Amino acid sequence: MKTTYFVALTLLASLMGTGAQAQSRSNADVGYYGEIAYSPLEVGDSAASTSKPKAARFIIGKDLSPTLAVEGMYTTTMSKDDRGAFNATVSNYGIHIKPKMALTQDTLVFARLGVTRSDITASAAGSHTGTDLSYGVGVQTNFTKTVYGQLDYMNYFDKDNISAKGFALSVGSRF
Repeated sequence: MKTTYFVALTLLASLMGTGAQAQSRSNADVGYYGEIAYSPLEVGDSAASTSKPKAARFIIGKDLSPTLAVEGMYTTTMSKDDRGAFNATVSNYGIHIKPKMALTQDTLVFARLGVTRSDITASAAGSHTGTDLSYGVGVQTNFTKTVYGQLDYMNYFDKDNISAKGFALSVGSRF
């Protein structure tokens, strides 16, 4: 619970600190974006059982500055992993800050840090619902001025002997 409060305070401080910056820049520098991703997740329990359901992730974000964004995320299972006795489904939503740094004119690296509310149902471990710190890293490349692609790794949930994490391949659009 202390971690959740720490992350909430960090998010609030970051948003307050960038508010003055956002007012001094032109509207062309700050915009909204949306992403859709395919993510084969790895869901595990304390008994070393794993399931690999396929998920879709949706993100709506707002650039606060050229180096910081805030994002709202929703992830849901599209298909279960039916190859063993341990099957899992995942549904989660969260809010993240996204610090980013340009490597070239069209490529940047980023991190995500936030809080995610997850509902994980596993055949062997039962149902788990909870809020946890979520984090990730990735790389993003522009295809055009408004369309980009990215590859990232996220740890969505790791609590109560259940974890959900995985890579995602995304396409996004600025608007």
